[in-house]
Amino acid sequence: MKYLYFPGCSLKNYAKRYEETAVAVAKALGIELIELKRWNCCGAVSGLAEDSVFHHIAAVRDLVRAQEQLDEADSNKLVTVCSMCYRVLASVNNRLKHNPEDLDTINEFMSPEEYNGGIEVVHLLQIIKDDIGFDRIAEFTKKDLSNIKVAPYYGCVLVRPKETAIDDPNEPTILEELIKSTGATAVENPLRTECCGSYNVVTNRELVKHRILNLLKPIMRENIDFLISVCPLCTFNLEFGIKANKKELHGREIPVLYFTEFLALAFGLDDKLEKEVLQAVNI
Repeated sequence: MKYLYFPGCSLKNYAKRYEETAVAVAKALGIELIELKRWNCCGAVSGLAEDSVFHHIAAVRDLVRAQEQLDEADSNKLVTVCSMCYRVLASVNNRLKHNPEDLDTINEFMSPEEYNGGIEVVHLLQIIKDDIGFDRIAEFTKKDLSNIKVAPYYGCVLVRPKETAIDDPNEPTILEELIKSTGATAVENPLRTECCGSYNVVTNRELVKHRILNLLKPIMRENIDFLISVCPLCTFNLEFGIKANKKELHGREIPVLYFTEFLALAFGLDDKLEKEVLQAVNI
């Protein structure tokens, strides 16, 4: 299956390992991710003011680029991996599809380019669940992970707001299902959808340090092997917080892996990706 793919800024910079493993895992599953030829930053956040659509221009330009390349894919789905990018693109797309006046306004501004609302924004997790099926993940799993305990962390934006949530906002299970499909144990994480501190890490690292410690406390007694994340910013904050709280965590430096790195481990990919993952979790 061929899908159009929006990488976003983070995956081309400090989250390169997220993209590398996403592409490798997708290929192993028979998925070809076709990167948009002329993508730009999605805008990082989506404006919520009802009387303004101009904060959405960056995201709409990416939707137009996907529209231009539809003939290269097998569906109208635009796949994202970064949860922030997913939230922005999906929210903007949802607004324009349900508000024709907003769509007309932004198309008038962008003329001669126009968006027709025909793109569906999805996260790679949705593709794996709905188009591949978690039951098939076991077929691709080559590593014995039966003794591995994994705590999922969703963060805020992948399951909020409910209009674009990829799972139940209050009790999501998609990451737990993914973990279990590989034979590993999914540890219950009661704070898995709480905010990591977000961009406060730029201006108030002490706040983020305490935030991460509070997020980790409920799962520390489980002696987890690692956390899995779906967001570059969440991963950055988790890694920062774990190091900053080393004393409080009794010296434990819990590895944080993107869900694609976790699958790279499970699939036993025979390149540098596997070696990096194996080293990270000391298996």
